[in-house]
Amino acid sequence: MTRQTTMQRFRVLVVAILVLLAQGSLMSCIIAPAVPQPPFETVIEPFEVLGPTGNRIYAQMRRPDPALYPGVAFPAVILIPGGINPGRMEVHGADAKALAKEGMVVVSFNAEGRIDTLAPDDLRSEGEENFNGFHHQDGLAKLIEYVAGLDYVLDDNIGLKSQSYGITMAAGCVGRHPELPVKYLVDGEGPPYSFVTCHGPRFLAGDLQKYNTVVGIFGRLATWQDNTQENVDWWYEREAVNFIGQFEGMYLRLQATWDHAQPPENESQIPTYHHPEGWLGGGPAWWHNKHTADIVNAAIAGGVPWVRVNLPPQGNAVNATYSVTNPPSFLSGHLADQPWAVKAILEMADLL
Repeated sequence: MTRQTTMQRFRVLVVAILVLLAQGSLMSCIIAPAVPQPPFETVIEPFEVLGPTGNRIYAQMRRPDPALYPGVAFPAVILIPGGINPGRMEVHGADAKALAKEGMVVVSFNAEGRIDTLAPDDLRSEGEENFNGFHHQDGLAKLIEYVAGLDYVLDDNIGLKSQSYGITMAAGCVGRHPELPVKYLVDGEGPPYSFVTCHGPRFLAGDLQKYNTVVGIFGRLATWQDNTQENVDWWYEREAVNFIGQFEGMYLRLQATWDHAQPPENESQIPTYHHPEGWLGGGPAWWHNKHTADIVNAAIAGGVPWVRVNLPPQGNAVNATYSVTNPPSFLSGHLADQPWAVKAILEMADLL
């Protein structure tokens, strides 16, 4: 190669650099940090918030390691356990790991009065068991406010994921606190009212095992069996159907063919529990996964702007209502068979 050719190529390179500098392209290539991509390395961090009752609520989060991804903000999701179970240790579970690896801040907590007695490292949140009533809902609201204030959380991309009876706390919280920046709520087969919570369909079919267990936990009957004002008032704040319609975000209901708690448990039991006009001996109407139709219809009637049952492959339309003759398409098998909740949360957070 001659000296003249080398100089010509050098001049071309200099001109190209000057053009890039003028356009700002080169500088952006030089100074713009690489956008981190999953899978992310994650860490677990404990924290606590002070509830409106003055009690400390103990929580944990699993998030992308800040030492590896400094200055990056991520979507967040708060997990609300089923039943009256503790939840703080859920950041160690498979769903939390999968979500954090995809680039989410995953938060779990013990509601007031709760602790995982089988986990030696867990902490009992202060206060008394409130059965997901207003005290628990307001404590969750404080937790959401705390998470929204973190500089590594996108405050316009915070969601809730509830399992089973956890919808009571979740729906009551977002319905009563529309000021909270909750983008979406993913509900895993939650009971909308006390007839479902207390296993009324099983009772009417003569199956008393789960019915007796729940009556023992709550120490009271459902409103259809005890309609005294005290009992109706107690259940009012613990029936998700009363509050879901006030939610101002996106509501995604997950419902498998065979519910984790409610009958029928298999195809042969469908005739036993198919009573759309009510039971012959008296009792509220019930049919296959009626509770999903009830809470979805209530959300739409209340004005929730975006409501859907299950994931895109099931083909259910947004803001569709349902009945005994027009049910939604369910997930196959049981909800625990696949990581449906992970897929749902990632969709809602726009990570898929």
